[in-house]
Amino acid sequence: MTSDLADALPELLRPLEFLVGRWRGEGQGAVPGGGAPDFPYVEELTIRNDDGLPWLTYETKAVHPIERHIVLHVEHGWIRPQPGAEDGTVPVEMVLAQPTGIVEVLVGEVVTGPAGAHLELASDVIARTPTARDISADKRMYAVRGGKLMYAIDLASGDGGLSPHLAAALDPVQP
Repeated sequence: MTSDLADALPELLRPLEFLVGRWRGEGQGAVPGGGAPDFPYVEELTIRNDDGLPWLTYETKAVHPIERHIVLHVEHGWIRPQPGAEDGTVPVEMVLAQPTGIVEVLVGEVVTGPAGAHLELASDVIARTPTARDISADKRMYAVRGGKLMYAIDLASGDGGLSPHLAAALDPVQP
């Protein structure tokens, strides 16, 4: 993110400024429980602040790497940091909606380590329409390393435990 964009962020959002931007790249996916072969995808993800509001808007769309008109996944949501705790941790809430009939609330925190900050989140609530996939848990990690936005998402389906679902390394897209 450029310093001009960082200067425009409300103070509450500054711990997440490393995520802000438009990102594009490739990822690899796996169906939880191994019910289908692994699959590649191409994704564009945008994380931005709208008009100084106290949240970041999150939008992502993944498509087939060759047949780009085939949409594989779409999510829209909001990342809502909370005031930092006395111990320096920054609690974060994420609200996501998917057109496949899943709505999620994830909670976690910004973690600062020797390699830099990253965001760790785990599902608190998952609501599904009657026709949605039976997703029972979601765990996510987002970080910027080497100039790339990297993430890993683990999902649990039904009574099964968490297993790797998506991982990608996305390059910044210049405006």
